[in-house]
Amino acid sequence: MKKFINLLILFLLISPIYANGQVEQNEKPVIAVSIVPQATFVEKIAQDKVDIVTMIPKGSSPENYEPTPQQRIEFEKADIYFAIGVPSEEHSILDMVANKTKVVDLSKEVEKDYPAIMIGDSRDPHIWLSPKRVLLMVDVIERELSSLDSENSDFYKANAQSFKDELNQVITKIEDNLSTLKNRNFLVFHPAFSYFAQDFDLNMLSLEEEGKEVTPKSLVEVIDRAKSLGIKNIYYQAEIAAEQSIAYGKELGGEAILLDPLSANYIDNLEIMANTLKENM
Repeated sequence: MKKFINLLILFLLISPIYANGQVEQNEKPVIAVSIVPQATFVEKIAQDKVDIVTMIPKGSSPENYEPTPQQRIEFEKADIYFAIGVPSEEHSILDMVANKTKVVDLSKEVEKDYPAIMIGDSRDPHIWLSPKRVLLMVDVIERELSSLDSENSDFYKANAQSFKDELNQVITKIEDNLSTLKNRNFLVFHPAFSYFAQDFDLNMLSLEEEGKEVTPKSLVEVIDRAKSLGIKNIYYQAEIAAEQSIAYGKELGGEAILLDPLSANYIDNLEIMANTLKENM
């Protein structure tokens, strides 16, 4: 009986150690991203093979968001951090990167093939709204995941190709949908859609410049320019207060219309944006 009790005690002492070892062996890679659409890209490729940490949650602005203490704790676990060039990265996120975390800047990877668009004196960071650029991001994400987790490389490659097929299909669909537009000009409050405009041969006017407040002089100039181009509506995003946009829409003789640049439903949202623009331009 004493021998049995001793064996039982030994088993109980060893079990947690063994269990911890199993947890470590079976832990998923942790992938950190800045914004919600990036999380969608990673999820499309990795599905349930990784845990994803999104540093700027839905409804928060990538311009000035500060991560919470709990997000900082989760971020420290990341094996890879896919940056994308939004202002909050420089302000707060990159300073928190742990030694173990590999930082992959998708904006720099994309700029090897597509130059950045400048809004005034500043680089436009909204590159994820260009599905043509996202095609390149998918390749980079797949490459990094396959390098980190080589056992699942074939899985990542197959999913990346499937996602690229989806992207190419929606690009063609939107090109066809917008091909009959006569007036290809549109006005936004915040300049988030220049890459989308470039992909689909549209012309975006913006009341704001990236990172700068609207001045009375620039406001009058842009509104007058919009009127001369036959623009009657202004588009805004949920992260930017609607009141000013509503007032400017009335000034144009139209209305303020919501677009969502940070939707998790990336493919569907591209079509929604295209349809919304087509119906109101």
